[in-house]
Amino acid sequence: MSNTPPERVRVPAASAEKQMSAPHTPPDPRVPPRKSPLRWFATLLAAVLALFGLGTLAAVLILSLGGEAVAPWLVAASLYALPLAFLLMAGLVIDGIRRRRRG
Repeated sequence: MSNTPPERVRVPAASAEKQMSAPHTPPDPRVPPRKSPLRWFATLLAAVLALFGLGTLAAVLILSLGGEAVAPWLVAASLYALPLAFLLMAGLVIDGIRRRRRG
């Protein structure tokens, strides 16, 4: 271990931190945030796919519990719509985090 006093060790780090920090200006509240039409469309598509997938999943469960034959397209629709909606929503969350960090 070093015998250097803590004051001598911390001073250079503190001065380097002050030099590297850039002034942060908060966003102007009068300027509305940019809205992307692609992001809006992806949000709408994810919501529609999630509702469609949940509806088809409910129909599959109700039909199978009633003892009726379930159409294969109904099962396929629920198996593809829900994961696709989840991936779209996850992508939107990641995009929102990226936008927020970028400022």
